[in-house]
Parts: sequence; structure tokens; C-alpha cells
Amino acid sequence: MSAAERPLSPPRDAAWLGSAEVTAVLLGLLGQVVLTRALIASAYGRWVLLLDLFLAAYLVVDAGLPTVIARDGPRFRAALPRMVGRAWRVQVVLALVASLVAVPLALRAHGDVAVLVVLASTVALLHIATYAPRSALRAHGEARFEAWSKVVERLVMTGGYTLLFALGQREVLPYALVLTAGAGLGLLTSVVLLRRCVAHEVEAHLPEAWSSGVRPLFLTAAPFAVTAAFAPLTMRLEKFILASLEGHEAVALLHVAQLALLAGLVVPASVRAALLPAFGERRDDPAGLRNEVARAEGWMAPLIPFGLLAGAATVDVLVPLAFPSAYSDGSLGEDARRLFVLMLPGWGAAMLAAPALGAVQAGPKPWRYAAHAAFGIVVTLAVGLVLIPRLGVSGAALTTSLTAVAMALGALILRPDPHGTCWTAWVLGLLSILVVPTAWMSSSRSAVGLTLPLVLAALLLARSNGASDAR
Repeated sequence: MSAAERPLSPPRDAAWLGSAEVTAVLLGLLGQVVLTRALIASAYGRWVLLLDLFLAAYLVVDAGLPTVIARDGPRFRAALPRMVGRAWRVQVVLALVASLVAVPLALRAHGDVAVLVVLASTVALLHIATYAPRSALRAHGEARFEAWSKVVERLVMTGGYTLLFALGQREVLPYALVLTAGAGLGLLTSVVLLRRCVAHEVEAHLPEAWSSGVRPLFLTAAPFAVTAAFAPLTMRLEKFILASLEGHEAVALLHVAQLALLAGLVVPASVRAALLPAFGERRDDPAGLRNEVARAEGWMAPLIPFGLLAGAATVDVLVPLAFPSAYSDGSLGEDARRLFVLMLPGWGAAMLAAPALGAVQAGPKPWRYAAHAAFGIVVTLAVGLVLIPRLGVSGAALTTSLTAVAMALGALILRPDPHGTCWTAWVLGLLSILVVPTAWMSSSRSAVGLTLPLVLAALLLARSNGASDAR
């Protein structure tokens, strides 16, 4: 099917991306279960820390270019492979510069595991390289292919981990090699699928910013580059602070709790990714963009209380079954299930803010998107440096939630035409974020009793009032 025959559809693309992300995260969770059972907590925590360090160090390599591809690509679909190639040429130069700084510093701190340092660096670069072709697939109207490439990567990783564990492997290195192979295959799959999409299309000219030299391209991508460098740090800064104060075992415990949260965060991320091309097409139509955002906010509202309850119930059952008992019996200083519930409001806030943040990202003032990410870093540092030294790993979990809520309110303020907000959805969403996790901490039965009327109210009110609130 050609580009002209396959129009953009945010609900369809969100469904594809959400389904694939959930599948990929479930596979990833299975892989992490295998790792926690194969490796001692300190070795597992160190490997997680190395991966996070390089993903943070290489965020500059993204340069914001994949986001520009997703935003502008729908209008230049036949030129998408050339846009990806142009992005890669810029990213290779940035990767070389970043590697000359990051790798020696990591080797200085972790010289006894030099091979793991190199592999963690490689995995981070391979993941960043996939962003451009996957954004191009989404811009082409083929979010399903982007979804498949993610699932293929996780299948290789999880299958390899399971095989190594069955063979009795208890060292980190073989698992690191499997992760590297999975990242490489994910990149290859996305490239092959993109070439298939444009195989029969007449080559089109590049957008002006992509054909006028490096400087215009950097200026166009600059707000998203800043965001790409800042936004992912908000859930890693807690680990870095915690590692300096509590050690690798505390990092491992927090990471297990965060795995469950990350499994849920793929849903708002997928929604925002699917909305971006559609919002981008309406960037010059304020009324159309306002209505699209309000409509999206309306159908997000019922998902929040239901997701909060489902997440708490699922993690409460699965963590003791899936992970070694040390992660849930308090022998590492805390219970990963309790930490997850402390972080759960962060998921609700991310869901609530997804349409507004997508509008900021696609709107006429993209530097607001960068400001939003910078605001998140400031909040994380301010809250984390106060709570983590006092409360340890629990302080890190609370930092995650408080940062997410603050960033949701920031997205509401920064979005184009905030007066067009679906206020019913925001009121119900914030109420759910406050009520459901708090109720779960005291009684699962009371949480169920409070969630059901919230879901019903969201279904009845948010959808009916979305259009009127937008006006």
C-alpha cells in the first residue's frame, strides 16, 4: 500500500505501538527475571548502571533528528530514507566525539570489567541508531512495522537469556553479548522494513531544513535535541544518586521496581508517538490542533484509574513469583512491590499529560518542549537530593512520582492554547492519581471500590464534555 493510500491514524498507530510496546516490555521483563535469577544482585546492579550511564552519556547523539523525522516526515514520505541517512551521518560524528569522552571515563571507574564497558557502549549506540528508521516508519503510516522491529529485538534478547540460563551460565558477559546481538538485529529489521515501505515510490525532494546544510538542520532539531538529552535522565538521576549513597544492591532493587513502571510507561509514550504526526499536520491550524488534543485527553481519562489498579494488582502478584525472594521480602532493605506503588502516580501523570505534551512537541514553539524536559531535570535533582539521602530507595521512588506529576502540570501550562484543555479529563485523572495508589497501600478491596466509579465517571463525562471543554 502506498503512502497516499495509507493515511495517518493516531488511534490505529497508538494501538499498534502500544500492543508492540507491551509485548516487547513483557519479553523484556522476562529477560530481567532471568538476569536477576542468573546474577547476584551486585553484578546485576552494576550491569544496569553501566547501561544507564552510557544511555545517558550518548543522549546527545540523538540530536533531536528522529523527532523531526516523525513530525515532518508525513509530508515527505518518499524522502524518508534520505532523511534517515542524513540523520545517521550527523549522529556518527556526534557518536565518535561522545565515545572519546564517555568510554575512557567509564573505564576509569570500571576498569576491571572493560569488556562490559565496551558492550554497554555498543548497546547504547545501537539503540539510538534505531530511533531514526523507526520514526520514519511511523511517519510513513506504518507504525505496525516499527512495532514488529521492537518485538524482534526483544525476542532475540529474551530467547538468548533463557537459553544461557538453561545452560547454567552465571556470568554477565554472555548475557551482555546477547543483548548486543538483539540491539543489532532490531536496527537491521527497522532498516529493511523502511526500504520495503518506499520501494515503489518516486523519490521526492527533501524538506528545506534537510537539504540546506547542517546548520539549518541543527537549528530545526535543537529543541528536540535538548529534550532528547534531558528527558530520559529523569528516571536515571535517581539511580545515580542512589548508587553514590547506597551501592549497587540498592540500584538493583530500584531497577526491579522501575521495570514494572517502565512496562506501563510504554502506553503514554506510544500514545504520544502516534499523536505526533497527526498533531504535526495540524501545526498551522490552531483550532484543529486544539480539538485533536482535547479529544485525545477525553479518551485517556478512563484508562488512568483502570491502569493504576491493574498495575498495582499485577505487580503485587508477579514480583514474588518472577523475581528472587530478596526483592520482595525486605532483605535488600525494601520491598519492590511497595516501591512500585510509590512510583505508580508517575504513570498516571504521564498518561494524563501525553496529549498535552504531544501538542507541545508538535506546536509552533518547540523550545517549550525543551524547557519542559529541563524542568524535569531540575525537579528530579531538587527533590531527589532532599528525599534520597533521608529515605534511601523509598526516597528515589517518591522522587519519580513527584517529578512526573510536576511535569504533567508543566505540560498543561506549556501546551498551545491551554484554554482548550478537556478539564473534565484532567480533574478525573488527577483524582485517580491521588486516590487509587493511596487506597491500595491500605486495602486492595477499597482500591477496587474507588476505582470503578472513577472509570465510570470518566467514560460518561470525559467523552461527552471533551468537545465542549475545548470550545
